[in-house]
Amino acid sequence: MALKKFIVCGDNHGDLVSGEATKKLIKFRDEWMPRGGHLLHVGDLFDMGSLRKGASDEERQRGVSEDFQAGIRFLDIGFKFLTLGNHDARLWQAAETSSNGILREHCADLVQATEREFKKRKIQWVPYHIGRYLTLPEGGPKFLHGFVAGQYPATGMHSTYGDCIFGHVHSPSTFNAKRIDGGQAFSLGCMADIEAMSYAERHPGRLKWRNGFGFGLICEKTGRWNFWNVSKDPETGDWITPMGIL
Repeated sequence: MALKKFIVCGDNHGDLVSGEATKKLIKFRDEWMPRGGHLLHVGDLFDMGSLRKGASDEERQRGVSEDFQAGIRFLDIGFKFLTLGNHDARLWQAAETSSNGILREHCADLVQATEREFKKRKIQWVPYHIGRYLTLPEGGPKFLHGFVAGQYPATGMHSTYGDCIFGHVHSPSTFNAKRIDGGQAFSLGCMADIEAMSYAERHPGRLKWRNGFGFGLICEKTGRWNFWNVSKDPETGDWITPMGIL
């Protein structure tokens, strides 16, 4: 029975990306999936903090260009599937609705440049929309950015989408359905530098944030799949997988 490998990550947040997390992901890709497989990104390729409603003066001064370039560089990891996230959607929204004409035109140029990069790299992608998600050619779970937070995000997402793997909440969690045919949902840690994400430093939910990504296997014939989270222990700094320490 042929099994296909896949790796999923998300939430690198443009120029807020963690260099350590990126190196761990690339090393894991090269060692665990040297002969190729599916690489997926589940959103927030960019941060676009300066476009956030209620952005501080400091956030607005960051602009969008460095953030954009860092996000595009992150694509060099080799993703072939990508969903936009809520932070990415800020760029598309500003390109259509900003009352600042100069900003609107600049964002429109960046949207076109991003979509050209997706096309050039042959990335299959979907916008940030509650009804849009990706699946692998073999079947398996839905991949999307995520629309549910709260104390049990994987539970909430499974109740809406069924089997799924998602980002958005920056913390790894698992839901296992209590039924005869199973059913699971997983949330991922983030690829961003958590300390650099100052906009959330007063949010209690940040205490659960972890750096991380995930990996899995899917049967090419049946679509049955398994998945495991990789996350950084905030106390020891170790990167933990079901196989041990990276």
